[in-house]
Amino acid sequence: MSRPRTRTSKARRWIEACLLLAGVIGVGVWGWSHVRMAVFQSWGNHELDHRTQRLPPAMPAPGAPAPPPIQNGALIGRLAIPRLKMRAVVREGAGQDTLDVALGHIPGTSLPGQPGNSGIAGHRDTLFRGLRKIAKDDLIEFQTPSGSYNYKVESTGIVKPDDVAVLHAGHYPEITLVTCYPFYYVGSAPDRFIVKARLVDPPAAPAPAPTPPTPAATASAPSHDRILPSHDQPSHDSTLPSHDQPSHDRKGAVSPAIQKVNFRVTTLHSRQLAPGIMLRLTWTDARRHRANGWLWMPREQRTIWLWNQPAHQPVSFRVPAGGPRRELTITSVTRDSVTGYLSSTSGF
Repeated sequence: MSRPRTRTSKARRWIEACLLLAGVIGVGVWGWSHVRMAVFQSWGNHELDHRTQRLPPAMPAPGAPAPPPIQNGALIGRLAIPRLKMRAVVREGAGQDTLDVALGHIPGTSLPGQPGNSGIAGHRDTLFRGLRKIAKDDLIEFQTPSGSYNYKVESTGIVKPDDVAVLHAGHYPEITLVTCYPFYYVGSAPDRFIVKARLVDPPAAPAPAPTPPTPAATASAPSHDRILPSHDQPSHDSTLPSHDQPSHDRKGAVSPAIQKVNFRVTTLHSRQLAPGIMLRLTWTDARRHRANGWLWMPREQRTIWLWNQPAHQPVSFRVPAGGPRRELTITSVTRDSVTGYLSSTSGF
């Protein structure tokens, strides 16, 4: 009578041992995945901090070959959402190997701070767990080796995995965060939760309509070539237009007045020079009087890159295409800013 009980007891102990072993293995795998992610995050933070202490390299000169594509797993930067106390390293790629240890920059989307749409993916149960509490107007900070960029949340939404339209470029530089949804779903989640945020730039006040100066005002007015002081915050003084006096040729004909908009832009900030024309500065070399950045025309989805742009060398362009000719001229380059003017013969 005791043998059946013994056999049952042994079978029960064997099952209990197997379940205990499976539990230990499961906890071990879970713990190892978190330890591995923490190690990679620490390593990425250290690498980013080290690289940001060095001067960013100059952008390639015009006509130079296009840079090679970013390798999978390469360090892109660090994303932080202060209100949610979220902070994570971002690497190139959206595959499982990348998302297991970092947030992933979706290949084919623009890089942070550049015109277009930057796509960032992450797991809902690890680094992007806090996205379930994100709200409109939350600040998203993105630090890269070449500079830091701030985005403000504009909207959230739920889409299907094949809805790639959310990654298409818009009229303004933006970032799109993507994670699985629902957040507490067990297994492979059927939907995607997205967060749309726009790059925060201090907008310049629109230039008032130009008015011809009177003779009395011309006699007492200060020189229009003076660059009025400005700060990173919007300032009406930073984009005040100036008007050069009409010139007369020998036959007495009057040539069109050249209108100028003076500007000052600090590194890693943007300024609207005229309606539909934005200037962003990314790097300066005060010793060589050169700067990097770009002109961005959102209405036309057009970018003019400024690579090692020297001071006092005008950059000519037309906006819109076939429209009036404009010239951007940098007159001074400091350690963290440039000053100059945008000129046009047909108004702004």
